[in-house]
Amino acid sequence: MKKRLLIVLSLTLILASAFVPGSQQTGQAIYLNPSYSFEERATDLVSRLTLEEKQGLLGNTMTAVPRLGINKYDVWGEALHGVMGRNNNSGMTATSFPNSNAMASTWDPELIEREAAVIADEARAFNHDLIFTLTYWSPVIEPTRDPRWGRTAETFGEDPFLVSKIGSGFVRGMMGNDPRYLKTVPCGKHFIANNTEFNRHTGSSDIDDRDMREFYLRPYKALIEGDNLPSIMTAYNAVNGVPVSASSFLVDTVARRTFGMKGYVTGDCGAITDIWQGHKYVKEGPESTALGLRSGVDTDCGGEYQSRAIEALNLGLINEADIDRALINMFTIRMRLGEFDPKGMVPYSKIRPGIINDPFHDELALEIATKSAVLLKNEKVLTSGEKALPLQACNIRSIAVLGPQSNKVELGDYSGPIEAHYAISPLQGISDYINDNKLNIEVLHGEGGNTERKTDFFTLTGFTTKTVGGVQSKYKASDFDESASGLIVSERFGNMMVRGIKDGDWTAYHNIEITGLDSIIFDINVAQSGGTIEVRVNSSTGNIVASTKVEASGKGGFFGNRVSLPTKFNTLGLSGPQDLYFVFREPESELTDQKTLDTAAGADVAVIFVGTDQTTGREESDRFSLSLPGNQMKLIEAVAAVNPNTIVVMQTMGMVEVEDIKNNSNIPGVIFTGYNGQAQGAAIAKILFGEVNAGGKSTVSWYKTVNDLPDFNDYNLRGQDGQNGRTYWYFDKEVSYEFGFGLSYTNFEYSNFKISKASISPNEVVTVSVDVSNTGYMDGDEVVQVYVKTPESASELQRPIKRLKGFKRVTIPAGQTRTVAIDIDCSELWFWDEENSKLTYDQGKYLFEIGASSRDIKGTLEARMSGELHKELKTVVARPERIVLRPGDKTATSFSACLNNDSFLAHSEVSVSYRSNDPSVASVNNEGVATAIKPGIATVFVAVTYNGITVTDSFALKVMPDLTATGIKVNGKSLKGFNNQTKAYSYLLKANDKIPKVEASAASKDISVEVEQATGIPGTAIVRLIDYRTYEENLFLLNFDLSSISDEFDQPQPGKQWHWIRENNSNHSMDARPGSLSLTAEEGDISEGSNNARNLLLQSANNDWTIETSLCASRTPSQPENAAIVAYQDDDNFVKLMFRAVIKTYRQQGVQPGTVDLLFEENGIAKSIASIDLKEEIIGGKNLILRLVKKGSSFTGYYSTDGIIFEELGKSDILLRDIKSGLMVCDGVITQSMTSTYWFNSDTTKPAEPFEVSFDYFRISNSGLR
Repeated sequence: MKKRLLIVLSLTLILASAFVPGSQQTGQAIYLNPSYSFEERATDLVSRLTLEEKQGLLGNTMTAVPRLGINKYDVWGEALHGVMGRNNNSGMTATSFPNSNAMASTWDPELIEREAAVIADEARAFNHDLIFTLTYWSPVIEPTRDPRWGRTAETFGEDPFLVSKIGSGFVRGMMGNDPRYLKTVPCGKHFIANNTEFNRHTGSSDIDDRDMREFYLRPYKALIEGDNLPSIMTAYNAVNGVPVSASSFLVDTVARRTFGMKGYVTGDCGAITDIWQGHKYVKEGPESTALGLRSGVDTDCGGEYQSRAIEALNLGLINEADIDRALINMFTIRMRLGEFDPKGMVPYSKIRPGIINDPFHDELALEIATKSAVLLKNEKVLTSGEKALPLQACNIRSIAVLGPQSNKVELGDYSGPIEAHYAISPLQGISDYINDNKLNIEVLHGEGGNTERKTDFFTLTGFTTKTVGGVQSKYKASDFDESASGLIVSERFGNMMVRGIKDGDWTAYHNIEITGLDSIIFDINVAQSGGTIEVRVNSSTGNIVASTKVEASGKGGFFGNRVSLPTKFNTLGLSGPQDLYFVFREPESELTDQKTLDTAAGADVAVIFVGTDQTTGREESDRFSLSLPGNQMKLIEAVAAVNPNTIVVMQTMGMVEVEDIKNNSNIPGVIFTGYNGQAQGAAIAKILFGEVNAGGKSTVSWYKTVNDLPDFNDYNLRGQDGQNGRTYWYFDKEVSYEFGFGLSYTNFEYSNFKISKASISPNEVVTVSVDVSNTGYMDGDEVVQVYVKTPESASELQRPIKRLKGFKRVTIPAGQTRTVAIDIDCSELWFWDEENSKLTYDQGKYLFEIGASSRDIKGTLEARMSGELHKELKTVVARPERIVLRPGDKTATSFSACLNNDSFLAHSEVSVSYRSNDPSVASVNNEGVATAIKPGIATVFVAVTYNGITVTDSFALKVMPDLTATGIKVNGKSLKGFNNQTKAYSYLLKANDKIPKVEASAASKDISVEVEQATGIPGTAIVRLIDYRTYEENLFLLNFDLSSISDEFDQPQPGKQWHWIRENNSNHSMDARPGSLSLTAEEGDISEGSNNARNLLLQSANNDWTIETSLCASRTPSQPENAAIVAYQDDDNFVKLMFRAVIKTYRQQGVQPGTVDLLFEENGIAKSIASIDLKEEIIGGKNLILRLVKKGSSFTGYYSTDGIIFEELGKSDILLRDIKSGLMVCDGVITQSMTSTYWFNSDTTKPAEPFEVSFDYFRISNSGLR
């Protein structure tokens, strides 16, 4: 590798250098020096960025800044239950564990910590060579308020305490246990109250302070305060009318100042845009950007920040400190990952790619899958009198494996591809188990069902009536006058639509003129074809005046295919205004085929695998029914009718309506799992045959019917206005299965209930213990659960019926007894005092219920609560008005102080002191005003004391050096046109000119001025103004050269001005296409460390110039082949204006003609400045003309497909020295800039035909100072 020179991208650059070649001293820039704190280093790094660079770093794809050694980084990573292939690891496999609702069913935080540790190991392995994504937007810690929510499969259940404990295990495993570095960065989402998909971009979750604090915020409080959760994601929705991403109260006051979050906040993808386009909270994008940044959202997954931050700054909506603060938060996280430190310092850098998909990881996936299964029903088989489960192999000659999920591995949302040999379906798992154990059982298979959705099969956006005379009247479907209950009006992509349509639902439109009506045209998004719309008159059961079957080709994504369906209208002799009722009918379900029933009837046991999949519900798509989708219930009923030993295994996104299954005596066994990962089939076989005892517990309440639920969009938990309450906290009706429910193949007895204290206060820990005996004949796991009730609380307070406050999963061998002790922190028994905005503790009797579920209570203990929480200072947050200063500047400090009861102290109630860790750089007085003294970094500590307890926060300040040059002289004469913003100057010399001598001077006496003279012509003189306290430098280049020489390639060989780098004469030719230079691509490139491309044809071009070439290819390029004009310093520093393959994605169809791309590489880091996809292939007689223009440090790319009209592609700055220019063609490599493409496909398979490019000419015209 050649020696690297840190150089400049932007005209307004002030540069920092880690190593200064040829200088008097060597040292490290502060941001690369591990002896400084991460925040100091991040502050130093951010201070060195130009404003344009800052804006480019504010998105989920943080652009590369090569001059500072900053690689492109994708903030957006996914690891919900395994690393999902994105960006640099797109298309690669990782271990896929059970998804969130499955892992939570284990009720085992330690097991989940082991899982997350393996996920993090694999993440580190993917990032071994280059850290590109170690920030993962997992876990989802939003409690399941309503099971209709489309993302219930991604959550840990309906109880915030359970969510917190399972989430804690996941977060700890992802973060690792190193005291300095993070293994990965988990992110809690979606903050907060994001529990409906249909209106998440436009809706408001309206909640009171009690529900907000006690339920929705509680997991965030627990994980931030207890586990130092380093990141949260703000949700799309508004809360009480304010978009969460615009809410400084939620993001700053609550998450940071109350809970004490140290880390970064990301908006969900498009959430900042939703502030103005979805919620209409402000009018324009810059206002939305300003609100997001000022509320504390540090990075925008979307386009607002990266396109509008500078505009918002210029409009005075934000100041640069708002941008700096966001970037410091982001870079502090990246530094905590070890990205900017030597690998030897970072313990996790030793994790190598070989660990991915390690067999041990599959074994752990299998263990979790076996522990997640919930046994819902296990009764005696009518024909044998024996319990249905576990299956007794000795009594079984044949087993029928049936159902749409029987031969399928359903992983759920946010799942990447998995290794084929690890993907075990139930059918394969059962077959393998029988074969491995040499059981004499015949396996019969039949599917006989489908999972097609039974709600939202289409959404109605509008309709048009048309008279016989052709007069049309348009209506919005959302403007109905009446409707069936449960229908929802929502806005998406600017359109209002009627959603949540179920079989038999209707909407009514009054006073529609039908005189002379010929037809009605429905505007519909069709998710599933086959349903019908009936138009009835005067009531939903009135006479039919129109009817149409709803058909569309394909599925059409989340919202289906948009179609217009014209339907003839029969007025039935009616005229004038009439009330029209649109009645919706679901597509007819398939009947169970006779072959499947014959298979079931002939087997000793029939096991039906049913469930949901991502068509039932997922992100952007709720389910409005809780019944099993498709014809699965008909399948279950039909099979049970012919086989009294029918077992139902449900793998679903959450609870479903099961009353008909529960009460069917021919179905003696029912098992539930969530989407159970890659080993789901092997796990269920072990459970069915009893090798493993089922021990999972339900994480939600199984409501008997969807009709028991309040309005879907009602976010209140406590029942009101005649509606039922939510979750087991407030729902007091009968359920099919309660929260915490789960049977076992063995029996457990509880005895000897004890509590360590009969009198408690909020400042104590109380221990509840119980003896649990396994009285059966099989080892088993029991989850001992502790619920707390406050029976003496005032009734008007509407306290929860009970709340989970402790649990422990224990393994008990048959015949043995275990004493299970569970500690309960009484400070966690709080409620929210709305009047005084703080935690409160009801006084009086507390009942501690110990049991196997929320309703199966085995014993109750009592204690009396008295006293209040001892008030202690918990969180101090201090901030400066400005972060980046110059000598003499001053900045004030603000701070907040929050107690452990989540209330805030007035400044008059505390004492505060300020201290700088380097007063020679920045001092601070007793009022918190910091004064910048000299260049460097300093941290200001703010110590707040209350009742003898001191809590300290700190912030870093950067004082910038003055690197202004007062002038540059060449051969004793002042450089013409010199200014500090122009970083490169070019001289066009004559053949006999001597090597120019360069001098320079600085405005500050503290700055070292160093000049590295050119050693010849061509050559480059380098002027450095260096501050050796911060190792920052201001760099100027003076390039000297003669005129370059054009070449029409009309001779047998290229001209003598050329020379080859890594020549391979078998792959270049002047004969393949007469009058052209033809280069054939071969393995290699010069991008990002590849540095092995062959046949670079170069000549000196070390001044300003315009280069043009015309090229044509033998075929369309295949990823990542390219042909280019190159301006070349060395393999790590160059500019390529290239014709390359279109970046491949999993969504492309047809031929992709190619892309024109302007690529800069500096210090081995490549960055695409601009690109455009071509519309026609550059083959045959079709040429592409490329033009690259250099002026100082600025390079501008142009292209033309006709040689007449040239389009500017892009323009940017890079400092190159000793420049050569020329042509190249190569197979190419995948660069960082390519991998951020959504749905990126990393495949580089190429056709057998070589990629050959012919260049008709190389024309160069030089310019420069003389």
